Amino acid sequence: MKKGGFTLIECLVGLALSLFVISTGLEFFIRAEKAFLRLKEREEAGQAALAALDRVRIDLLHAGRGLSLEIGLGLVEAAEATAAELRTMSLEKTLTLAADAQAGETRLPLESTADITAGQQLALREGASGEVRTVVRVDTVAVIIDAPLERGYAREAAFLSLIERVTYFLDGNAHILRRRVNTSPAQPLLEGAAGAVWSLDAATPLVRVRLELDTKGAHPHEATVFLKNAALAR
Repeated sequence: MKKGGFTLIECLVGLALSLFVISTGLEFFIRAEKAFLRLKEREEAGQAALAALDRVRIDLLHAGRGLSLEIGLGLVEAAEATAAELRTMSLEKTLTLAADAQAGETRLPLESTADITAGQQLALREGASGEVRTVVRVDTVAVIIDAPLERGYAREAAFLSLIERVTYFLDGNAHILRRRVNTSPAQPLLEGAAGAVWSLDAATPLVRVRLELDTKGAHPHEATVFLKNAALAR
């Protein structure tokens, strides 16, 4: 009569089969986890790129806001695009002269210099002429500009506009798309950016933006924006 139980060979065969099944399952699980992480990374990179494009789109839609007459006179452009940078200009606030400004002066007396910082641009306009100057110093009652005025401006008739300039550029070494407002430190907008390409068709006027990601398998994201304020100004 045979006693119940397994022989040594049967135990070894069963153990080998169990190890095979377990190792196969672990390998499948590891591959599935890696595939999931790749998909998650790609999805997160795509969402970040779309968020960055939305921020660029908002700035482009605001480009030229409040500067219709300045754009019409050719003093400023709503947007500018170079290989290195994409810039937009819009009105930050209007200013008021505290006294008449004379031709050749570099000091502009203002009723208030709040929120003005060195490096910002001012658009001065009276009638059908004007000019743009950069602020180099600010005190409590006036600003110092980078070049003498070409003409005089009457306190009651002149219009002064403080321009907000937003600049986008790619920090290629860090693979970061950055956004800078006026002369403030540039803030990271999109990490993992392999490329940023923009172009401006002034005749249309349309701006095309393309963001490329360094995440494997991630597709480029593009947007085309119509500069409505620039079109209305012209």
